[in-house]
Amino acid sequence: MKLKLEKEFLGNTNTKNMIVKEVLYMNKRNILLLATLVLVLCFGGFMIMDVVAWESSTKKEDAQILLDSMSLEEKLEQMIIIDIPYIYEDNNQVNFTKVTESVKEFFKTRKPGGIILSKNNMINKEQTTMMISEIQNMKDKVPFFITVDEEGGRVSRIPIKLNIQAATEIGNTGNPKKAFEAAQTIGKALKQLGFNVDYAPVMDVNTNPNNPIIGDRAFSSDPKIVSQFGVEFINGLRKEGILSTAKHFPGHGDTSADSHKGFVEVSHDINRIRNVELLPFREAIKNNVDFVMVGHISVPALDSSRTPASLSKPIVTDLLKNEMGFKGVVITDALDMGAITQNYDKYESVKLAINSGNDIALMPDITITPGKDISQYDELIKYLKDEVNKGNIKQERIDDAVMRILKAKEKVKGNI
Repeated sequence: MKLKLEKEFLGNTNTKNMIVKEVLYMNKRNILLLATLVLVLCFGGFMIMDVVAWESSTKKEDAQILLDSMSLEEKLEQMIIIDIPYIYEDNNQVNFTKVTESVKEFFKTRKPGGIILSKNNMINKEQTTMMISEIQNMKDKVPFFITVDEEGGRVSRIPIKLNIQAATEIGNTGNPKKAFEAAQTIGKALKQLGFNVDYAPVMDVNTNPNNPIIGDRAFSSDPKIVSQFGVEFINGLRKEGILSTAKHFPGHGDTSADSHKGFVEVSHDINRIRNVELLPFREAIKNNVDFVMVGHISVPALDSSRTPASLSKPIVTDLLKNEMGFKGVVITDALDMGAITQNYDKYESVKLAINSGNDIALMPDITITPGKDISQYDELIKYLKDEVNKGNIKQERIDDAVMRILKAKEKVKGNI
């Protein structure tokens, strides 16, 4: 009778799970009890390691099942984050600030990975919250990334006045917790509005005082300070459930031109780049940053072809993913910037970005205007499908990217 009760006890799944939870939270003073419970579980045929492995594999299986259920078109759409500056309403072009019937029609049969909102999309807190909620309600299998550039200082898009200092001012305090507090304040506001991704922090090292684009957006000219403050910023966003983005890999701090306008190059040797530009990104990766944004920066020491980093396989795949071990989502800087549009076809640039190892192409150089013309989006997806079918984009590359995206979306599911 006693043996029968023991078998029933150990055969009960809820009981096993309860025991496992107790084991996982046991402190050192209970080591003897821990050993006893392990023996009991072993004889019951249910090892602790089996539990942990089962829970981990279940999560993987869920993502894999979802991935396997997706068509090629659905996968490719997940790899695109769009912007919609304008819509047509009553034959007039107006800022996209509300979900009209034409917007619903666009999202009815098209499911991009997400959307980036800018100042012209947001009037006030109530309007922004409603619009984001209505967009998210049009999701199908997976939620949308609702993304924004909200760094603090002069790069602030949302319609809530936060009065966050510029990164350099925060860095000058000498107190990294100030970065955490700033990011947490930003994160709370973003969560209220419905955002789930912030394209921040800037992890560039501002070593060039003549840099026209980074400047006070960087925490410091010292890579160690940038690392410390950047990591705290990441932690502050994470505290509020917002995905963070380390940018602009492999470092935009020592440039004398603006990649929004044209070609930009960092000409330092490999030792300098590893010790200065790459240091903050290494620390961000160690601290589980969610996204890394790759800039349109030519770095001959990393890729002798002088291809912009965002389109460079040696930089994105070989360096960032393989050597530095980044397992999160790699996203390009906006592909409608001059450094790309002046040198590459708008559809080909997306293919090159994917083949280089980027998981998401941000803001391809296409025009999406619900109520007037959305054909370029459809043309882009068709072009990418054709390139996959021709073997010019590998299916494995697509699946790896989408798996990373699905895992990231799993983190923010509770915020939606």
